[in-house]
Amino acid sequence: MAMKLFTKVTSFAVAGCAALLCAGCNAKTYSVYTNMPEGSFEISDSNYVLGGTIAGYASDEKETLPAAENFTSRRRLYYSMTTDAELVVSADFSAEGADENYTAFVSAVGSALTEIDKALSTTVVNSDVSKFNQAAAGATVEISEIGYNVLTTAKTVYEYTDGYYNPALYYNVLAYGFGSAHDYPENESELPDEQIIAGYTELAQHFGDVQLSKGEGENEGKYFVEKPLYTVEAEGETLAMKLDLGGIGKGYAVDCVDRLFDEYGYEYGYFNFGSSSMLVKGFSAGGAYNVGLAGPRSPMREPYIYTKIQGEKLSTSGDNEQFYKIGGVRYCHIIDPTTGKPVQTGIMSVTVIGGSAAEDDALTTAIMAMGKERAVEFIEKKLTDRKAAFCCE
Repeated sequence: MAMKLFTKVTSFAVAGCAALLCAGCNAKTYSVYTNMPEGSFEISDSNYVLGGTIAGYASDEKETLPAAENFTSRRRLYYSMTTDAELVVSADFSAEGADENYTAFVSAVGSALTEIDKALSTTVVNSDVSKFNQAAAGATVEISEIGYNVLTTAKTVYEYTDGYYNPALYYNVLAYGFGSAHDYPENESELPDEQIIAGYTELAQHFGDVQLSKGEGENEGKYFVEKPLYTVEAEGETLAMKLDLGGIGKGYAVDCVDRLFDEYGYEYGYFNFGSSSMLVKGFSAGGAYNVGLAGPRSPMREPYIYTKIQGEKLSTSGDNEQFYKIGGVRYCHIIDPTTGKPVQTGIMSVTVIGGSAAEDDALTTAIMAMGKERAVEFIEKKLTDRKAAFCCE
């Protein structure tokens, strides 16, 4: 038995029968590529067709959780990292101590989200990211354990994807009007100068030079990051590297909430963080949730594909979340590290299921920039333990 989740987020539709309502409402046809086993997914929008299957996925089937008697669901909303988060827990709330346990759990989730936001925000003055961004080139900065863990994951995925995931494209993001920029360009003359973008991109390519360390002796229990010495000149300024860990930070938060689910003894429910990352536990009526991935070109965000998920985390990146068009060209917030410009590879949306949500967040961003052929090869050879799906124009 599978329940269809339905939420208001743009990348994950978790719900009823609305998926078929807009089939055929778009004129174009889009191609879907996935390594999910045959029979484990359903393309639900006729504008999307299976372009090809990807080999290599090999993972054991998860044991289905049984139906739980006397369970009801409770829902809690949070706001963190400038977006909404939805927590749903199913349990026997009539049992002794159930209310107290739930109260402690939702408080712990809220505290975790607050601490992660404080560590990774680019706008909080004393956050780890802000301290790194404000430091001089070559400086060593003390950071929290959260910052250390997230940067460790970021460096791992940076290397694993050959630099296609790169959180040091901070200036590029701003130059195209995203991040903390105030305005989008409105015409071609307002787009950033290519020479300046080349400088920003060259600076970002030194993300591999970021060094992390744990303190020893009197500094035991402390964490540090050393900023690359490299700088570039742009518009009369000397610029040192800056980071934006917002995307991978949401995935890290989902991983933390997963651990809290286990710590407080909850096996059923889900946690949906904005439009990018999600934890799916078990469905209390038995079986899995049927999660829909929203079509990136669907005006009403109807799902283009459904797949059953239980006990896994997933992340999605797409060119439909933040974008504008100039001269018929789409400019989105995801930057291609090989060009320094918004991705224009033909890939519209990527979802990765399984493993760490923080890793999945970074992996989906990287795959967006790879283009179809490289993405297929990467998934086939390097994501054999995770399910993936992407769609192309």
